[in-house]
Amino acid sequence: MSDEGFVWRRRVSFGDCDPARIAYTGRIPEFALEAIDAFWEDLLDGVNWFKMYTDQELAIPFVRMEMTFKKPVTPRAPLFCRVEPIALGNSSMTFEVTGSQDDIACFIAHFVCVFVTATNFGKISVPPPIRAKLESRFPALCNQVSKAGSCEE
Repeated sequence: MSDEGFVWRRRVSFGDCDPARIAYTGRIPEFALEAIDAFWEDLLDGVNWFKMYTDQELAIPFVRMEMTFKKPVTPRAPLFCRVEPIALGNSSMTFEVTGSQDDIACFIAHFVCVFVTATNFGKISVPPPIRAKLESRFPALCNQVSKAGSCEE
């Protein structure tokens, strides 16, 4: 993972945990998705999923989620979720989210999403303003998609 990722901090509460005193497994994807929403808000100057959907009629549903668990998440320390887009296609992108506590990885997740219109969920190309911001902040994405001719050389 590069140093270009976005890091989001979350407090893990007692209510997030099961009787074993670790975060419920089902909460872990939610933590990662909250981090991705915060990533969008940071990248797009305050525009998050809700604003994309309601104000821009843009939806970005996930078509695949994959998680590898390395260490239990507990309320003992803040959870830092590092979000980095690692693949950008014509209408899809892949995020890698690494959740860590005390500088030790607890989980690594990959999320693939696709850009669609909010009205009919028809697939669309990544909107040019979003693509430009992604490529500007994450140059490796530009190198990746330049093979398809979408980045300026």
